[in-house]
Amino acid sequence: MSNKDVAFFKSALTRFSHDLAGVIGAVSSSLELLSELGGADAETLELARDNAVTLMGRLRFFRAAFGNEGPLSDIASTRRVFEEYLKTVENKAVRFSCEWQTDDEVPLFYFRLLLLAGQVAAESLTRGGKITFTARAGDRKITVAAAGAVVADVPVSDESAADVPPKAVPSVFLRECLAERNWGLDAARDENGWVLTMAERR
Repeated sequence: MSNKDVAFFKSALTRFSHDLAGVIGAVSSSLELLSELGGADAETLELARDNAVTLMGRLRFFRAAFGNEGPLSDIASTRRVFEEYLKTVENKAVRFSCEWQTDDEVPLFYFRLLLLAGQVAAESLTRGGKITFTARAGDRKITVAAAGAVVADVPVSDESAADVPPKAVPSVFLRECLAERNWGLDAARDENGWVLTMAERR
């Protein structure tokens, strides 16, 4: 393993730990409160349950997007994993919607690309918005569009994995996954936000 690989995995672990630590802490605090109260009231139970659901949604997403491809058997499971993840990052001010213009027959390796590009899109929509996925069987191309009231700059750079900050882990890993398949990545602004286009290199 090269120094570049080690640096990337350090950044990835930092990112995952940060995203999960707050939720795990909230579950722990809820259980501690239950213990102090000597029982379970409805409000505390609901808090513990909601935080446990958030934790599991994030864990399932990270496993599917960054781990082995086992959980991603079809487009329906990919959609479920991603939309459950989105719910874990929503709050009163931030809401997301998704549009899936996808065929059931797309290749298996598309599923990870959809999750990673979707995460990149969600993180650019600082006040929430709409994420549109397009993947048609036979096209050898995927597009993911992010549209919202506030859309940050396209978070895909030419940084090497050795220099990547934890926040940019999804975009760097996405580029690595694309390179394995000899696919390229293009990002372009439009009037609503931006569009990522992933396609096979000719």
